[in-house]
Amino acid sequence: MVENLTSWHFSAEHQSCGIRFFVFLVACGLAPALVCGQQVATDPSSTHIFPAGGRRGTEVKVQVGGECIPPGTRFRIWGEGLTAPSELGDRVTGNYVPSPRRKPSEQPVTHPTEWTSHITIAADASLSPGLWRLSCARGGTGGRPFIIGDLPELIESESNSEPADAQQVELPITINGQIAGECDLDYFSFSAHVGDVVKVDTVAARLGSALDPIVQIFDPAGHRIAAQELRVGADPVLAFRADVTGEYQLLISSVTFRGGPAFVYRVTLSTTPFLRFAYPAGGQTGRTETINFFTLSGDGHFLPQPHTVSFPGTTGPFWTRHGDSSNAVPLLTGNLPETNESTNNNLRESATELRLPQVMNGQLESSTDEDWYRLACRGGTSLSIECLAQPGWSAALPLVTLVDAQGSLVSAANAIQAVDGTTRILWQPPTDGEWWLRVRDLQHGIRGGPDFIYRLTVQEAVPDFLLSSKVDVINVVQGARVEVDIAIQNVGSFSGPIELIAEGIPEGVTVEGTQIAAGQTSAKLAFVATEEARSCDVMLRIRGKAEIAGATIERPVRAMHLGHDPDGIGIESSSVNHVQLTIVHKPVFRLYCNEAYQYAHRGTVYPYLMEVERLNGFDQPIHLEVADRQIKDLDGIDIPATTIASDQSKFMLPLYLPETMHINVQAHSNVYAQGHVAFVDKFGQRQTMLVVSTMRCMIRTLPTVVRLRCLNRELPATTKSRVMCSLVLDRTPNFLGPMQIQLLDPPLGISAEAITIAAGETTADAAIDVEKSMTLASSIPLRFRAVGLMDGDVQVVSEALVTLVLPAGAALDEHQEVLPN
Repeated sequence: MVENLTSWHFSAEHQSCGIRFFVFLVACGLAPALVCGQQVATDPSSTHIFPAGGRRGTEVKVQVGGECIPPGTRFRIWGEGLTAPSELGDRVTGNYVPSPRRKPSEQPVTHPTEWTSHITIAADASLSPGLWRLSCARGGTGGRPFIIGDLPELIESESNSEPADAQQVELPITINGQIAGECDLDYFSFSAHVGDVVKVDTVAARLGSALDPIVQIFDPAGHRIAAQELRVGADPVLAFRADVTGEYQLLISSVTFRGGPAFVYRVTLSTTPFLRFAYPAGGQTGRTETINFFTLSGDGHFLPQPHTVSFPGTTGPFWTRHGDSSNAVPLLTGNLPETNESTNNNLRESATELRLPQVMNGQLESSTDEDWYRLACRGGTSLSIECLAQPGWSAALPLVTLVDAQGSLVSAANAIQAVDGTTRILWQPPTDGEWWLRVRDLQHGIRGGPDFIYRLTVQEAVPDFLLSSKVDVINVVQGARVEVDIAIQNVGSFSGPIELIAEGIPEGVTVEGTQIAAGQTSAKLAFVATEEARSCDVMLRIRGKAEIAGATIERPVRAMHLGHDPDGIGIESSSVNHVQLTIVHKPVFRLYCNEAYQYAHRGTVYPYLMEVERLNGFDQPIHLEVADRQIKDLDGIDIPATTIASDQSKFMLPLYLPETMHINVQAHSNVYAQGHVAFVDKFGQRQTMLVVSTMRCMIRTLPTVVRLRCLNRELPATTKSRVMCSLVLDRTPNFLGPMQIQLLDPPLGISAEAITIAAGETTADAAIDVEKSMTLASSIPLRFRAVGLMDGDVQVVSEALVTLVLPAGAALDEHQEVLPN
């Protein structure tokens, strides 16, 4: 016999005492760390935007994903020719392929929410990616890319998880998709003619997407094609040459078998050239040079395409595309003379002469290739030797070795040892003479090829420094202080002090830690906000200033945004020269509950006592829901939307415990709630804030007290008919009360009147009416829900499924919706 619920759960008075005692401990600083510590992150974050880009000259409807973001969250996008509304629109739910039900895990889980918006792309917008961010009174998020293209665009539609349901596309095209569930596979069908070289450029990891994609191509006979495949960062790019004319299929899936709204991708299908790399990989400022751009051939090798490039007058990387290429590649611009290596310098005896200062562009064209260079040096003059593989996603790992006239090792460095991938040797020749440099790859004897490109720079050591940050957003609460880590890379022989300067600091915020002592490789820059600082977003530019050789040198802090793969490879640059500072509004409320186990039956809506602490006179309604972040799988537990009135301080939070929860898998359930509000601050600004409960609702589940079921799993039906469905309640002695039964979310054209099974009764018949003008699919799933009330205001919920089926021979396509004629 199942024990009655009321003999297990704490009374409201006991729950209230627990909350008051906890708040007392917090106020006294005596609460245990284990209980006080918030076990889920509470700052807002962005997860994705879908689609992740659009075509020039269009307006793109997007769904913006994030966690812990309230309605009315601010939306900002930066980029030439890009505009968008300043706030997110309505919350939406996509049409996603459901994942199979699995046993709940003990691992943390997140549930991003999605919100509508739209982005207008000017016809002359730059093809460089834009950057978007979210912010609210609780803080801002890091930037993510929004890609601008000039090809037709398609947004995938579900379900296309079977080859027969492949979505038809016409080349060239950019496809926007999501692997939105564990069972989701995305098939696309396209025509190709014999001899066509089709390129498949997939962008996922470089967006910061959660997707690790598998990309496959199938020929008209359904056989998988062994395509030329390589990686740009962590993203696969394929090319194949069509052997026959016909319909080919593209399949996108997840290597981890995981999926969700944040598993976003963009795939460009075209027959235009895909640029893999360029050689030489750079040039001198202001000069015009012929550069070979290497494209995919579809049969395993690269095809050079020479194009004339005019290098800009400023140093650094720039992205370029040439001819009718579908993508851009980076080139580097420097202010030193440039030369390309000779092809016969594989031995020390045939070393290429280096004239200082100089940039040497080289290729390790085979696994056994190595390049030798001869240096004539003056004693006592410090030299800087740098070697950088290009482009950033290159598989090359240069190893530079310096030897003397006798062949003895003087110095060596490799790309693995370098923080930023640039091999560096700082060396001072003891006397005038000749020395030799050898460049080979760390994978010598195993890997090499025309794409193993490097730029070797040798010059007198020039003291310099570089500054960087791993984040591009800073959140500081009113009346609080936050620190940001700044990495310092001392170049050449520089080891002097640096002064940090932040431009754009708003009123009420001061900066500390701006003086970096000589020789430091890291520093903490602190931002301090007064209690009276206005909650807002501002863009800052942080730079460092130092005195070098009698001149003042300034360098910007480059901040990493979120659009990159684990190795830092993005669509173009994965860093920006600005950061967003958000002054976070002080909390206006806190949510508490008694963090002690309570007992509730599966298949009930259990009232869990909570308390809200309103701060600084805040008296607005608070809207509650289940939190986006949880410390473990909830196994279907949910919190129906609940509003706390402005005069409430204690309330019963409804916890829906599905009857389908697994038995004996989790010892208990821990549920975080979150609440969001909108208010006007003292500056007259509309603010929105979301707060996660300080403590967890802790539940141990008991067996169900009642089960609703249909006697027949399937019921034959025709149009203009009434079908009777026999329903049964399997009761336990713990619940004998009445239950109201209704058809839940019926398809258009199908209805059923609500019925009641009286107290103590166990059966009833529900009449399902099918309209005269209905066109039925072959099978239509229906769901009945029974609701009753136990003692103690605990609501009992049970559901049962039944399927309406057409008579044999009358069924239509199973994917057709139920619609009126």
